[in-house]
Amino acid sequence: MWWSEEEWAALIDPVECGMCADAHLDENPHSVLVASTETAHIRIARNQSHRGYCLVILRDHVTDIGDLTSEQLNGFWSDVQRAGRAITTVFAPRKIDYLVMGHRMPHLHCHLLPQHSTDDPLRNVDISDGPEFSSSRALHDDARALRDAWDRSGLPRGS
Repeated sequence: MWWSEEEWAALIDPVECGMCADAHLDENPHSVLVASTETAHIRIARNQSHRGYCLVILRDHVTDIGDLTSEQLNGFWSDVQRAGRAITTVFAPRKIDYLVMGHRMPHLHCHLLPQHSTDDPLRNVDISDGPEFSSSRALHDDARALRDAWDRSGLPRGS
């Protein structure tokens, strides 16, 4: 059964939204900030069961990709593409899976889940694999490497 009307109203309320509250912070309980643009925040997840797992989180509180303006849509997917390129540069995965869901956290975001040569290509993708937490130092080193790859792409990180 889907969320009740009251539960859904609370989930989509920007005042109650966890991503609105902490996606811009340098660190939060779930991730570390890699970059920010006019459109999105790019974060590396603390759960690194798929090394290089990142999220691109829209700055504006929008619950569905269909509600974006053309400009927002172009900016969001450009940021997703650029994040994927940074992940590829740093972690050299075989493939990156791009997942946009939002039924549990209805704030538009895309999971970038790298698939490595040690992963089973026939297994369904599961963002809740693990959890496998790197040391704080290793996570920050990975965030720094991603930031450097982002910067080398030639476009500014934004504010």
